[in-house]
Amino acid sequence: MKTCVISQSNYLPWKGYFQMIAETDIFVFYDTVQFTKRDWRSRNKIMTPRGPTWLTIPVGGDRNRRIDEVILPKGEWRENHIETIRRIYAYSENIRDLESILEPIFENEKITLLSEFNQAIIRKISEYLELNTVFMNASDFDVKGDRIQRLIEICKAVDADVYLSGPAAQNYITNEFENSGIELKWMEYGPFDLYEQCGPNFSHEVSIVDTIAVLGKETIAHIRK
Repeated sequence: MKTCVISQSNYLPWKGYFQMIAETDIFVFYDTVQFTKRDWRSRNKIMTPRGPTWLTIPVGGDRNRRIDEVILPKGEWRENHIETIRRIYAYSENIRDLESILEPIFENEKITLLSEFNQAIIRKISEYLELNTVFMNASDFDVKGDRIQRLIEICKAVDADVYLSGPAAQNYITNEFENSGIELKWMEYGPFDLYEQCGPNFSHEVSIVDTIAVLGKETIAHIRK
């Protein structure tokens, strides 16, 4: 059985995103769809001693562009974000691991698109976690049809038997997969154990940056069922 996940690329995703990557054979970045402002594509949270704080890439709110068309802005946000991560997790056992993952990507000015930037981070973290998932892009496929039919066609194009979807898609996926030859499964995140976190109240809903800072290579055992 071959499983496929089709999902938009997020900025510094939470650990549930990587749990999905760990549970699939093929992960297709679905960055050919419309960009949505104030969403996970351009922001995420990390934990601080005062609670979660946002790291936001200032890409603007223009919705008339696809995710893979969003251009990264100039300015100091790259330096500010990486410095914030260094400062918050300075005394974490695995801060060097974080730096080795993130710094080369943040410092690479040749990466000019949000999609490319997010994907580079996701691929590098997956490599660090020793995940063997194959990554592809929706732009690699010439698929037609409505919103759900395109998902089905991508699954068929990669010879997938199973489509693993995040639970939020239950708002718009109904019975479309029933006669497609593709089995639809719903992702169940966790359950995740607690670990020592710097904030006043523990939260699972922060970037995996937080988990790696504390657990390092043990993060993969933390996110796998």
